[in-house]
Amino acid sequence: MSDKKITNLGEYSIAAFLGGILTGPGGLFLSTLILFLISRSRREINNKSKWALWGILGILPFIITFYGSFVLSRTDAYTKELKKALNDQANKCRAADYPSAGGPKLILVNSLYKTYIPKDQNECLIYKAKPRNFKSGLRSIFFWNRKLDATWFQIELDQNTGEVQKICGDSSKPGCEEGNIW
Repeated sequence: MSDKKITNLGEYSIAAFLGGILTGPGGLFLSTLILFLISRSRREINNKSKWALWGILGILPFIITFYGSFVLSRTDAYTKELKKALNDQANKCRAADYPSAGGPKLILVNSLYKTYIPKDQNECLIYKAKPRNFKSGLRSIFFWNRKLDATWFQIELDQNTGEVQKICGDSSKPGCEEGNIW
């Protein structure tokens, strides 16, 4: 008989369940396969390190590769969040004492949009947000054929009249209406 511990069906069921939940059908099969390969390695591995290796090799790569597609699939939610933040910023700027305080700083953390103040512009005049580029760096390997269904947004504030002008880039994209306004 062999002194090697035999991995039971329960461990494979847990690996399949977690792999399927976290990464989808591909993870259901591949995470179980990776657990099998780790369990059958020649070195003696204790139970905790086996599960740590499984998490690193079996789950983490799938989560990293599917993160971009998850973000891109929720374009409407991120667009709504961005438009609300830009509107809130316009309201704060109208309420603030602009010349003395310089207006409140725009802080927006969004997975899909990068928000900034254009160069040579003061606070509380123009704020822009453009979609992040998912086609550069390491992500370009995984998302080379991915179309981004988002456009840029801009809000301009007239300090004299208090009017707000809302402009967007492409009226065919979600969140942008005809005439490139929002």
